[in-house]
Amino acid sequence: MKMKKILSAMRGPQRVAAMLALLLAAPFTTIMVRRAAANESANSKDDAAIREFVAGFSNGWNTHDAHSMCVSLDDHVVWVNWRGEPLGTRQDVEEEHAKLFADLYKNSHRTDEVKSIQYISPELASVDDYWTMTGAKKRDGSDWPYRAGLYNFLMAKRNGRWIVIVSHAADFNATAPAK
Repeated sequence: MKMKKILSAMRGPQRVAAMLALLLAAPFTTIMVRRAAANESANSKDDAAIREFVAGFSNGWNTHDAHSMCVSLDDHVVWVNWRGEPLGTRQDVEEEHAKLFADLYKNSHRTDEVKSIQYISPELASVDDYWTMTGAKKRDGSDWPYRAGLYNFLMAKRNGRWIVIVSHAADFNATAPAK
């Protein structure tokens, strides 16, 4: 209704220009809406694949299977654990977790929840994974009954599959080491 009033108040060339702009904008708007819907559909498939990776990672942790936990890591992943220690390959991450699962984390259980997925490009995504853990032990052997933290995964889509190329972890309950 407002548009009718605006157009009826315009005279001559202004009115023609406004009507022409509206006519040209309609197809452009339709194209943009269709593209957005297509991108949303593609993102929903990628979102599902990324969430499937996180579920598999968590399942690998909960079964204490370092190999299955690491299957979707790049061979040359840049992995920084919650203590800030870098590991340079998928094999390094797998070996470190195998040791932890045999000792400090042998009774641990994790729950993971993807908090956000931000696409940097169609083949690159930043993923925030909030995690909680029960049943872990500290290095001194004492119980660590509850932990919570965040993994930020930088994931790349390679050959139609999402893999982790960079991972940084934070532990919200971490304490400074004794001096």
